[in-house]
Amino acid sequence: MVRYLRSVGVAESRVVLITPPPLCEAAWEQQCLAQGHSLNRRNSVAGEYARACVQVARSYGTDVLDLWALMQEDNQDFSVYLSDGLHLSPKGNDFVFSHLWPLVEKKLAALPLLLPYWKDVAAANPEWSLLGEGGPVSAAPSVGCPPAQAHAEERD
Repeated sequence: MVRYLRSVGVAESRVVLITPPPLCEAAWEQQCLAQGHSLNRRNSVAGEYARACVQVARSYGTDVLDLWALMQEDNQDFSVYLSDGLHLSPKGNDFVFSHLWPLVEKKLAALPLLLPYWKDVAAANPEWSLLGEGGPVSAAPSVGCPPAQAHAEERD
């Protein structure tokens, strides 16, 4: 995956790999039995995938969010993060967000804004703020004044 991203121009420094979460075998076995199957996954195998993901991240110099390790830290009950033993619950999604956001924020902090800050958008004519002094290409605004007049009051 990292090789593919690199081949399409995404730098390794922009990538975050995420390991699988741990598997709660007892809860997942109940799901499997309810569908007429025996347990088809093991937490130890999820751990092998997680370790492989961490190794790939290290070899490419990318960040990694090791859910498998983090959710089992200090022998905590990680079953609250899983809705059925395998898939994330709402609390699990919150857990991922709380750990992923700092990594994403660090990567995005230096990027320039593509649009104006929300307070700088003129509420009466947002298209003038968003499209620049030329305004919309296809049509003039039906309400309000041109940008030079609209912003004159702000400059005074």
